[in-house]
Amino acid sequence: MSTDNKPEAAVPKKKFPPVYKRKPCRGNNYVMDLPQHHSNIIKMTEAKLPTVHPESMYNHLPKPVVDITEKPQRYVSKFRQTVIEESKANKMAMRTMGPAKVEVGHVKFLRKPTNNPQTLEKVPQVYLVKKPAVPLQAERTPIETRPKRDFLKTMDSLKTVKPEPAFVDIKGHREILRTSGFVPVYTEKKDYGQIPEYLLKRYEENLLRAEEEYSKLKEMIDKEAKKKMSDAERQSILQGLRKNWNQANTDYQLLPLVMVTHSMLARKERLEEEMTHMESAIAIFEDQSNPIFLPRDDE
Repeated sequence: MSTDNKPEAAVPKKKFPPVYKRKPCRGNNYVMDLPQHHSNIIKMTEAKLPTVHPESMYNHLPKPVVDITEKPQRYVSKFRQTVIEESKANKMAMRTMGPAKVEVGHVKFLRKPTNNPQTLEKVPQVYLVKKPAVPLQAERTPIETRPKRDFLKTMDSLKTVKPEPAFVDIKGHREILRTSGFVPVYTEKKDYGQIPEYLLKRYEENLLRAEEEYSKLKEMIDKEAKKKMSDAERQSILQGLRKNWNQANTDYQLLPLVMVTHSMLARKERLEEEMTHMESAIAIFEDQSNPIFLPRDDE
């Protein structure tokens, strides 16, 4: 405790909203006051609206005018009451066996012999499609009732049919011998060990295709083939080349010794190139072991 004589300030206690109350019961059990508990939950969950001062500026704003139009009345037929009355009047009329009230005199009851039933008049039937009449016995064609098959021959042919060979194993299972695999089947076929037909057909197609390609290639080679130059043509061309070389050599010898201008130098180079080219051509034409071929006339 403090040395001062002043009393200590009381600490305020936190107040919690009462959630529920307990009521004492027999023993150690308690019963909750559920209505009070529900009301406390509702109070806690209610939204607190902000208080608006009476002199707030929002009160002076013009409020929108809501146009409330009256709803038109529902359509009601003018015969509604009449229909209701008619349905009520005839609703229970035939509930029993017939009308509820029937005035019948005791004299008008029918007796047993006095009942005269009314018969309907017979109306002749009219058929639109008339079927042909049944033929007479004499007009009928004779029908062969006895078959033409010879049963003796048929029985003989049936006797000759032999059952398909089979075998039975030690367990009693029966199996056809042909499909069992114990008997050679494929080796006994007629086409066993021969070339299949589809391979022969494919070989013939490839052979025809190769022949067509060979014929096209031969045509191309014949078209591109050259003809050999004759000796007379060879000599005439050789004489012309020598004559041109002599003319070029004469022009080359007449050139000045001192080359001053570029045109002189260019003319000298051109003459040298021409003479070199003609010399190589003359060497080719003079060699008799090297044949010369020319293009065909139709090209």
